[in-house]
Amino acid sequence: MDQVKCHHITMQTLASTGNFQKAFDKFFEVMKQLGEELSPNVDPSIIFPAMYATKNDLSKYSTKDLMNIPKMTDKRKQWAMTFMDSIIPCVFVISPLFLPTIANRMMSLSIRCGLTKESSFGLYAYCYCLGCMLQDIDEGYHWIKVTRLMLERFNATELCPKLKLVQYSFLIYMKEPLQSVTNVLFHCREDIMMVGDVEYAILSAHFHCQFAVLTGASLSNAEKECDSLSKEMVRLKQTQSILENASIHHMVLQLIGSDKDPFAIPGITYKDEDEVLDHLESSGNVVFANSIYIHRVVTACFFRRYEYAADMIEKYHSEVGKGSLVLSAVMYAFYEGLVAFRMARSRPNDEKKWLVKGESAIQRYQTWTTHSEWNFENKYLLLEAESLFSQCNY
Repeated sequence: MDQVKCHHITMQTLASTGNFQKAFDKFFEVMKQLGEELSPNVDPSIIFPAMYATKNDLSKYSTKDLMNIPKMTDKRKQWAMTFMDSIIPCVFVISPLFLPTIANRMMSLSIRCGLTKESSFGLYAYCYCLGCMLQDIDEGYHWIKVTRLMLERFNATELCPKLKLVQYSFLIYMKEPLQSVTNVLFHCREDIMMVGDVEYAILSAHFHCQFAVLTGASLSNAEKECDSLSKEMVRLKQTQSILENASIHHMVLQLIGSDKDPFAIPGITYKDEDEVLDHLESSGNVVFANSIYIHRVVTACFFRRYEYAADMIEKYHSEVGKGSLVLSAVMYAFYEGLVAFRMARSRPNDEKKWLVKGESAIQRYQTWTTHSEWNFENKYLLLEAESLFSQCNY
C-alpha cells in the first residue's frame, strides 16, 4: 500500500500543476492495479443504463438506511475511493462526460462494500450527474443534502467546507436563490483556508468571481476581485484556473470600458485571449475553451454584436457543454437563445436552424423554472417573448 500512496501523491502533484492528462493516465493505471479498472469510454449507450442502475439501487434506501451502511474495511477498495475522489477535479477539466462513470463506481462500491468519507463526494458527483443527464434535479437536491451527514459520521469536519463549495457551485443554486448561493461561496473561501486547503480555497474564490459577475454584482467590485485573485493564484502557485479567471476578468474589463490587460500575469506566456484559445483548442482542452466562448457570447450580447455572438455559438463545443449544470453553461443557454432568435430574424436562409436553438433554450429554462422561479422565470419569459416576436405574434 506504500507504493499506492506514492502513486496518489504523484497524481495529485500532476493535477495541481496543470498536467491533467498525465494525472488522468496515472489514475487509470492505479485503478487497474487496485482491481477496479475503468473504461475511459463515454458512450451514452453505456453511461445512461449505468446511471439508471445506480438510481434504482439508491431508490431502495431511505436516508437512514443509507447512513446505516457499515463502514468500508477493504483497504484496496478504500484506496480506489480515494483515487476516484481525487481525480474528480481533473475529470471536470478534460473529460466531464466521464464523471458519471466515476460517480456510478463510487456509489456502487459504497453500497456493496461500505461507506468511506469519500462516499460523500461520490454521492455529490452522482447528484450532479442526475441533474445533468437525467434532468432529475429534485432527487439530486434531496441526496446532496445527505452528503454532509456522511462526512459527519466519519468526523471529517475538515472536509465540510470543501463539500459545501462543490454542493453550492454545481447543484444547489438550481433550487436556491443565486444571490444567497453567491454569498455562501464568498464565505467558503475563508472556511476552506482555515483547514489549510489552499487549492480549494482558490477554487472557491474563482467560483465566487464567476457567480458574482453572472448574477449582476457590481462590475467595479468584480474587476478588483478578479485582479486580486489572479495575483493570489500566482503567489500561491495555484495556476490551474488562472486562464479561466483571466477570461472572466477580460469580460468584466470590456464591460466597464477598460483597456487593462488581464493576461499580463507573471509566468503566463500568452499575449491575449486569442492565443489562449488557440492553445486550448490545439491541446484538446475544450472545457476551458467553452468557458471563453461563453464569456465572449455574453459580452457580445451586452454590446449588441449579435453576428459575432452567433459566430462564437457556432464554435462552442456543444457535445461537451450539453446538459452541463455549471452556472456559466446555464447562463450560456439564455444568451444562446437570445442570439438564436435574433439570427432567425436576420438570417432567413438559416431561420430553421436558429429557431431550433432558440426553442431548445426555452425548453430548458421552462424546466429550470419549475425548480426555482426566482432564478429562472424572468429569463424564461424573456425568451418566450423573443420567440413570439420572431413569429410576428405580437
